[in-house]
Amino acid sequence: MSQSVIIKSKYSIRAFLLGRVALPMVLLYRNLFKGYKSSWKENRASLNRFEPDTLGKELSKFLYTNNIDLQSKMENHDFFHLVLGYNTTLPEEAALHFFLIGNGKRSHYPIIAALVGFVFFPEYWELYLDAYFRGRRTKKFVTWELQKFLHLKTDTFRKHINLPPRLL
Repeated sequence: MSQSVIIKSKYSIRAFLLGRVALPMVLLYRNLFKGYKSSWKENRASLNRFEPDTLGKELSKFLYTNNIDLQSKMENHDFFHLVLGYNTTLPEEAALHFFLIGNGKRSHYPIIAALVGFVFFPEYWELYLDAYFRGRRTKKFVTWELQKFLHLKTDTFRKHINLPPRLL
């Protein structure tokens, strides 16, 4: 029983530290490095207008389910969550960034996020490795203008990029 208390305590400390550091860093990153990028001018309600089973409609559902809204100039991030099937827990968030690195995204943010995820959650190294190689096997799409694909069926987009299934 004491081990489960220690584990829960470690996760609470990790979550607290990441919450106090990660969110402010994301906002700082957006302000410093995303100035050139234009916003999609969408939110979870406006995305609901898309046809069923499309990326737009599914993204709206994802946002409502997770009680989040699109952050201006960071919309691709939630798109990646939806398409790649990574959830919003901290280890899954790190796995998403390992995937993006494997798929060719070399900006500072995914590298730092993956590194932080590995440092705080090293026990998920197999998930991270799977995500990285999954990104390598997928057609390079991280630099595409993803908003243009919101009308496509989610499964069609996944097939188009040759997205392999998750192993972990």
